[in-house]
Order: sequence, then structure tokens, then C-alpha cells
Amino acid sequence: MTTHRSNKVEAVRLVGILLVIFKRSDSPFRIPPDSIHSARIATGIQLISRMGNKGGIAVSLKLNDSFLCFVNAHFAAGSDELDKRNQDYREISQIRFNGINKSLFDHDIIFWFGDLNYRLNTENILSNEDIRELCSKGKNYKSLMIFDTLKQQQKLGLVFTEFNEPDQLNFRPSYKYDPGTSNWDSSDKMRCPAWCDRILWWCESGDQVVQIFYDSVNEITLSDHKPVRALFNVTVREIDKSKIKAIYEDAIREADKRLNEALPQIWISDQEVNFGDVYFFESSVRNITIRNVGKTKVAFSFIPQPNQSNISASWLSVTPPNSLLKLGAACSLSLQVLVDKRVAWTVQEKENDQLSDILVLRLDHGRDYFIPVTAVYQKSVFGSSFSDIVHSGIHFSQLVNVDSERSIISSSPTTSIYSAMYRLIEQLRKFGLNNIHFDDISKHSEFIALRKALDTGIPSDLSSVCKSPFNMFNTFLRLLDSFKDPMIPFSMQVDCLRVRGNGPRCWACVEKFPIENRSILECYIDFTRDLITANADALSQLQVMADIAFKSDQGERTEDLQRLKFFETLIGFPKEIVSEGIENLKLLENDRTDGDLIRELIEDVMALHWLTWERGDKRLQINLRRHWEA
Repeated sequence: MTTHRSNKVEAVRLVGILLVIFKRSDSPFRIPPDSIHSARIATGIQLISRMGNKGGIAVSLKLNDSFLCFVNAHFAAGSDELDKRNQDYREISQIRFNGINKSLFDHDIIFWFGDLNYRLNTENILSNEDIRELCSKGKNYKSLMIFDTLKQQQKLGLVFTEFNEPDQLNFRPSYKYDPGTSNWDSSDKMRCPAWCDRILWWCESGDQVVQIFYDSVNEITLSDHKPVRALFNVTVREIDKSKIKAIYEDAIREADKRLNEALPQIWISDQEVNFGDVYFFESSVRNITIRNVGKTKVAFSFIPQPNQSNISASWLSVTPPNSLLKLGAACSLSLQVLVDKRVAWTVQEKENDQLSDILVLRLDHGRDYFIPVTAVYQKSVFGSSFSDIVHSGIHFSQLVNVDSERSIISSSPTTSIYSAMYRLIEQLRKFGLNNIHFDDISKHSEFIALRKALDTGIPSDLSSVCKSPFNMFNTFLRLLDSFKDPMIPFSMQVDCLRVRGNGPRCWACVEKFPIENRSILECYIDFTRDLITANADALSQLQVMADIAFKSDQGERTEDLQRLKFFETLIGFPKEIVSEGIENLKLLENDRTDGDLIRELIEDVMALHWLTWERGDKRLQINLRRHWEA
């Protein structure tokens, strides 16, 4: 067997997604080092773990004189997350390579592969056992391919438009197996087999890429997936530099002639796009069609408006952002509206809820078209501001008194921050805080269902739309993170960090907060204290929860630890225990002699309580009230 040495061209990683490109050392093909660029985008971001393992990475390079792009992607998991997988495709399609200002579709060839997680939807025609039996009878899987959701979505024009893959797959489904074996999943969940792992390609010319083979490797048993591999023959350009000038001059003359003969013309199915009502972090998609009705090929792209750097507002995306239409050809464009917390903050400041933008579509050597896009954002408790609390008419005692029979929902004419927090905390306690498993997978569909229930008050029982304690907890943190204001005011953060570790002084700082900030922070601290008492694994989440309170992204290690220390101090020193100590410290502020000794005594006693909380030894706990009286 002949072996060949290979050199690494590029390696890119995003959490658990890795893309490595090699080139044989004896290959005559050229890859200029300055033509290699990489990009990445995360789509599975969770507040719990800061970043999930979903997203895409891409490498752009020049092979001889052709531009190739390789995309490795990991889409959302779960049999009921089809819409989120489609959303992941649209988001990853927006990747741009900043070094060369190219999008994915500016390349001659795109290879897109990875764990795309598309499942089989048999609509109850076939059972799990039926599918497993069919998959075990040989390599004729034609009867199953009609249920493959990736091919269904392609036919509908929703994802991977004009991408290629054989109509018939001649290898066993790549998912799901018992790790270490080639046996189908025997766990409690008994996952149904599916072709989750795929390799697709796109090219401008139909015969530019020819697939030689496409199969999976059954012998590799390291994972619950089987790896998939493919071999292609690819035709690339080789430009004769000596003829470039002459050809270029001829092309210019011919282009001028053709430009005069026929300017590009297109037909657009919609002159404007109205999305209607849109909701927080729930994608809304509209498709429009562009058809070439002229006498020449049409290349088009969306361009930024004057004095803008992006082709659209942050809440709007277009897939694909550019394309080439042959004579009589048509292209389907997907427009997506997605309102995140920053967009919600902007809308909250406006007098109306209208979102509007104008897309500018430019034809190469032709005119510009202007497509107005509008939507009406339905304001949510997510992305709201603490200033809303001032007008809510709800007192904080109604929120923190979880044993009260009176429901805050019935007392509030509109859903508020208070009621949303109350309902989530109440349901988490009903689930049992010890039942939150922080390594579970976040389900976007359950977040959407919870958001609707919190905004409308229907249904009142949140467990009817979310069965997972983890998803309920993730929604709780996402709610707090979406607020425009930090729980700990920016103006007070330096003072708070300065007294970290000192319980009385930390709570003295909190007493200076505006009432709405203080109320929500106290509720947050009380809940977190109960959470880590009931669930030891929750200690791993304290850094994230502290960052949410400060509304600060993770940065320098020292700053992260300072925020965490302040947060832990509030948890370790319950307010009701230190309240008398705070008053005593205030009385001693004007006495810098005898008061110093008494102040040290008070802080020493509080330190003893902090020690017992960290050790969790109830026998060492002390009655602090007895010390104050002494």
C-alpha cells in the first residue's frame, strides 16, 4: 500500500466542532497561504454553559485559480427541533470572511458537511421497530428516503437550495448506536435511526464536482454516530497568465457590446414584505422569488444603504445574500426576522412597535431595487426594563412570598417582570430544585412555549408546556439576562466589588440600590441560596449567575472572580441575619476610636457565619442574634 505525506493547510475549532484541511505534499495543485481564511458562528449559545456545541465553522481557500469553501456544521438536536435546524442553516449561511469580504456563496464550490441532525418523519406510518428492521435488510433504503426531513425541506426550498446529494443513500443511518458497538440505541430513549451526518456540495457549474463514493464507516465505534465519508473529482481553473491581458481586453470589448445590447432584467415576486406580528427570539421567515427575465445572465447582491456597514438591520437576515441567475432561472430568497434582547431594548425606547428596513438589491451592470421590509414586534417581558416595574403596581412582597395562596398573576392587569419571575421560581420549586440537571440539552421549542405563557398568562400551569426543570431554569436565566438594566446598577458596581467578602458592607451597598433593582436582586439571591442548598451541582453555575447580576460578559479572570466573590458573599450572609449588623455599622461610622474595635467584633462574627455556610456543618452554626444582644 502506497503512503503519502500530507501537510496541514488549516485547522479551525468551535467548542466540539473541528475542521482540518490537509494537502498531499506531492500534489501539483497550489494553495496560496494568503488565500486561506476562516470564520465561525455559534448557534447553540446557552447562558448555562456560555456556549453550546452547535454552530458552524468555515474555511475559504484558493485551489489554483478556483475558490473553494468548506463548512462543518452541527445543527440543533431533538426530533421536534426541525424549525431550529432550519434556522441554524440560515444563520450559518450568513458567514462572511472578513479578510476577503466574501460570503459562502461567493465561492466556486462549497462543501457543507457535519451532524445536521435531520431525522426521519414517518408520520406514524412506520414504527421505530419497522425502521430498524428495514435498515437491517441490506442496502436498499429507498423506502425510507421519502421520510428524510432534510430532503423534504430541500424540496420545499427552505434549506440547502441548489445543494447536491445523491437522491438515494446506500449506507445505514449514521445515528444512533450504542457507543463501542454497531448496535442500534438500546437506552431508555430508544432513538430512531436517522441519517443525521451528511455531506452536500454546491457549485456554479453542474459538472465541476463529481462524487466518486459516499458511505459510512461501520467499523468505527467511538461514538453514538457513525462517521460519513465521500470522495470527489473536482475540476478547478488554471489561468494562463500570459494570455490574461489579451483575454481581459477582449472581454471588456465584448462586455461593452453586450451591455449595450441587453441590460439585465429581473422579476421580483414581492415588491415589499410585511412579516406582521413577530415575537422575542422566535424566528419568522418569508420567501420571495427572483427570476431572470432578461437576455443575459444576472448576478445580484444585496448592498448596504448609504452610511451603513451591513446589508440589513440586525433583526433581519437574507439567505442567500447574493447569487447568479442563468437565462430564465429563478432563485428563492429566505428573509428571516429574529428579535434578540438588544433589538427588544431599542423597540422599548420607541413610541411604536414597528420594525422597518429597506433592502437594496443591486444587479451587476444594472439597476438597484428597493424592497421595504416591515414587522410589528409584540413586546414581551423578555427584553424589558426595570422602569416598567415602577408602573406595574405590584409590590415585591407578592413575588418573594412563594407560600402565599394569592397568585400575582391574578392581581396584575398585565404580565410583568415580577409575575414572570414568580411563575418560573414557583414552578422550579414544584419540580424540585434537586431535579435540575445542568448537563441536559436546552430545547428552543420549550423556551418559545414558556415565553408565550409568561407573556399571555396562558396556560397558568407552566409545567403543561415545559416538562424539563433544566429548560425552565435556562428560561429563568435568559429572562434575567434579557433585562436592559443590570440588577446591580453600573454606578454601584465598583463600590460593591471593593467590599466583596464582607457581608455587612455588601448588604449596605445593596441598600443603596433603587427599590426595583434591590427587590429583584434579593429575590435572585434567595432563590440561588435555596438552589445550591438543594442541588450541589448548581455551584458550577454561580459564575454565570453572578455575571448576569452584573450584566457583564466573561473577561479577565480577576474580574470574574471578584464578581463571583461578591455574589457568594450575598448568598452566604442572609440579609435578615446581617441587617442588625448593618445598622450597628452605620451607628459606628462617626466613631473612629472605640467603634473600630466593636466593628471588628461584628465582622468577625459574620465571618464565622460565612465559614459555616461554606463548610455546611450545621453543628458549627451560631446564633448571631445572641451575639448582637451580647
